[in-house]
Amino acid sequence: MKRGLIIGKFLPLHIGHMALIGYALEHCDELMIVIGASDDEPIPGDVRLNWLDKTYADNDKVKPVLLNYDEAILPGAGESIENMSRLWASYLKKNVPHIDVIFASEAYGAYMSRFLDCESVIYEEPCKVVPVAAARIREEPNLYLHLLPEAVKEYYQDRGK
Repeated sequence: MKRGLIIGKFLPLHIGHMALIGYALEHCDELMIVIGASDDEPIPGDVRLNWLDKTYADNDKVKPVLLNYDEAILPGAGESIENMSRLWASYLKKNVPHIDVIFASEAYGAYMSRFLDCESVIYEEPCKVVPVAAARIREEPNLYLHLLPEAVKEYYQDRGK
């Protein structure tokens, strides 16, 4: 069995993420999707986990996992990619089953694969599919509803945004 991994914040989950997930699903038997969530983020991790659970409810290969973390221990984008990747890989080795391949749309995937001792696949299409920053989507979600899966649209509609 080939186990894949995608790591992201999914702030919010959008069709670019879904393109990466779809690609990964074509190339592995099981796909762990780790949602990195810290207390400093605008949308709680359990909400983001729920989006993935709902969006992929009919797909047994998708295994979303919420990873609550403290940025003092597991740094985010402010750290160098190599150092950040080393720390995250060390944590993941202790907390998730063995990974055979990591899928990413950014360079950190190549670093993570070295530290996880697995294959790396960089899939650049998501950045072409969604050429807008997630922060912009959060600021004006109604302008970008066409980029969001149903579960995320419901989240913003429930909040009147």
